Amino acid sequence: MAPVGKSVVVTGANGHLGCALVLDLLNHGYQVTATVRDPSDLRKTAHLRDAAEGMGAAERLDIVAGDLMDADCWGDILAGKDGLFQVAAVYSTMSKNPQEDIIDPSIVGTLNPLRAAAEQGVGRVVYTSSIAAVGGMPEGRAKTESDWNENFSLPYTYAKTESEKRAWALSEECGLDLRVCNPGMIWGPHFSRHTPSTEIMSNLIRGKYPMAAKIGFAIVDSRDVASAHRLAYEIESAEGRFLLSAIDLQFIDMGKRVKAVEPKAKVPKIRAPWPLVQVNLFFDWGMGLFGRKRTMSRAIVKSMRRGTSIYDCSKSHKVLGWKPRPLEETIRDTIDACRQLEGRV
Repeated sequence: MAPVGKSVVVTGANGHLGCALVLDLLNHGYQVTATVRDPSDLRKTAHLRDAAEGMGAAERLDIVAGDLMDADCWGDILAGKDGLFQVAAVYSTMSKNPQEDIIDPSIVGTLNPLRAAAEQGVGRVVYTSSIAAVGGMPEGRAKTESDWNENFSLPYTYAKTESEKRAWALSEECGLDLRVCNPGMIWGPHFSRHTPSTEIMSNLIRGKYPMAAKIGFAIVDSRDVASAHRLAYEIESAEGRFLLSAIDLQFIDMGKRVKAVEPKAKVPKIRAPWPLVQVNLFFDWGMGLFGRKRTMSRAIVKSMRRGTSIYDCSKSHKVLGWKPRPLEETIRDTIDACRQLEGRV
């Protein structure tokens, strides 16, 4: 299947998904302009350059500066390009100033590149949204592309939902050919720093969870999300949203699957009743008063208690021919990436 265009832009290219997508595109012959905030910061770009060089594709990778909040820079970046993969986003569930740190960058930072793409005549845009914009309700059935989240207890959830809705509105206004991918919790390789999702794996294998809360996760591999983005771009008949989840697991069962791959992992063996989660929230708050990084909030707990993580991904399978890899492979490669990042054997 020939790609629609060979020269594309990937925003947030040094992030977990961004890096995986850049490598997937290079592997399929694309010329990739990868945007990051500061190309001179080798701590955030060396893994991209090294991987491209190892593939023999360094000459097809151009890393440039791109600030999502700067509307003026995107015209030059997108001029003459065939496609845009709008991946960059704020992935954070806690902030002292959520409007400034999470909501505004998500919404404004989505619209700036998309508006510039329309102005520059970019043929096609694939935008990375999230399962968070789909939500976990109603609980009695698998969620589909027609579902939208209405639980905004977390600023992140509101930001992802609102930014995607505004992206669709802008695409209709400007005539953009927009396709949207909604991945679940992303594991897999190609992260140079932890995300909230990869931290869960790191904490699982190190015994940071004495008990498992009664929550579920929709899990998907970074490489499979990357391939879905490319397929959504390449396939002419692809349109609308595409849910991306390889499997949904309760936290306790997720620990068991990790333990099966890595016997030394110190995963939780019992479920935590909600009253105990509330007690843990109090202690987390107390430790925060002494300078420890907080990992929980009332908003997070409230969000955890509503909905289920079951999603119908049949559209992605049928339209894109998308086939996610086995969970065991994802777990093993995520553990290896965690250990490489943290310098542990």
